[in-house]
Amino acid sequence: MRKEITRLGRRQFLRWASSAGAVAGAAPFILAHPPGSLTGHSGTEPARQSNHGSEVVPATAGDTGSGVIRLNANENPYGPSPAARRAIEQAITESNRYPIAEEVELIGVLAKKHDLSRDQVLPGCGSTELLRVAVAALASPGRLILAEPTYEDPIWYSRAFDIKAVKVPLDDQGAHDLPAMERAAEKDASLVYVCNPNNPTGVLADGKKLEAFVRRASKRATVLVDEAYHDYITDPRYASMVPLVAEGLPVVVTRTFSKIYGMAGLRLGYALSDKKTIERMAEHITFSGANMLAIHAGLASLGDRAFVKHCRKENGRAREDLQHALTERGYPVFQSQTNFVMFKLGSDVRELIADLKEEGIRIGRPFPPLTDHCRISLGTPEQMERFVEAFDRWRRAAAA
Repeated sequence: MRKEITRLGRRQFLRWASSAGAVAGAAPFILAHPPGSLTGHSGTEPARQSNHGSEVVPATAGDTGSGVIRLNANENPYGPSPAARRAIEQAITESNRYPIAEEVELIGVLAKKHDLSRDQVLPGCGSTELLRVAVAALASPGRLILAEPTYEDPIWYSRAFDIKAVKVPLDDQGAHDLPAMERAAEKDASLVYVCNPNNPTGVLADGKKLEAFVRRASKRATVLVDEAYHDYITDPRYASMVPLVAEGLPVVVTRTFSKIYGMAGLRLGYALSDKKTIERMAEHITFSGANMLAIHAGLASLGDRAFVKHCRKENGRAREDLQHALTERGYPVFQSQTNFVMFKLGSDVRELIADLKEEGIRIGRPFPPLTDHCRISLGTPEQMERFVEAFDRWRRAAAA
């Protein structure tokens, strides 16, 4: 029996986890598989950056006592939610255990949320791990097709796995140029990556156009749609690609708990796809990469609709105010549907980054080729006011 358990792979584990009797078999599986023993790759990932009442307070971990304002990593200044914080406290005593049963529960909850089967869900250590896994499992032997600029992780991972990447410039509005991407995918494409809304511009792809693109492109390659900012979107033109997963198309959709749920430091995300694709990706996933505290916090967050509503409202208000302030000062702004805003500075953004750092304000990094643009993550009203004041001082100094 022990030999049989020892040979159990991640693919078999997923089948096991999706069954009703999964929890009962957890103990011997844990003993037979130490952490990381089932992962195909051991590389680490790059560093990264309700209630309306008194319980919801800005998260300031890492800045306590320094006065630093972090508007550089698209984090939620209000998270984690009160429910998630309580769940973390209660789960600390379980942190000596591998979260096998908890992962099974999370898979079930997510499957129900998206009206999919359990074997169509793959949790991971943040959605960035799922992006790495997708590149490793799906981007060869052909090419990776993606926009420029867009979220950098897929291109970084393609280099690590020696996979050729084809970058397609954004259109003039900062959105994916879907016709150009489709042309690029016509030859030797294995994986097409679409971050929607796009990071760093925050611009949304029209839902009908994106769906038509995915349907056509998926006939040649797997299409990966990164919906990290799904919960912040208010534009009625938006459409999630999860229904295409339900149809059985070769589509992967990734989601994260790092944004609206305010869990960036806890690392939890998941991928949705057809059973076969999930099994291929699972061969590269880190065993128990989703840790005990993150899973408990994630489960609690999924049920805390008041907190999500509060964060969406505050984010929308901050986004509108910042876009107005920048436009009023003559700076062209991309129409964001996320928790950040990108505008055209008109000069090398590195100067502004360095000068605001001296004032204790961190803002987004350069995003080639848009190095004369600046990305600002949205914070609390007080933090945004501090940024605008500091930016005005910088403008006056630059004009002197």
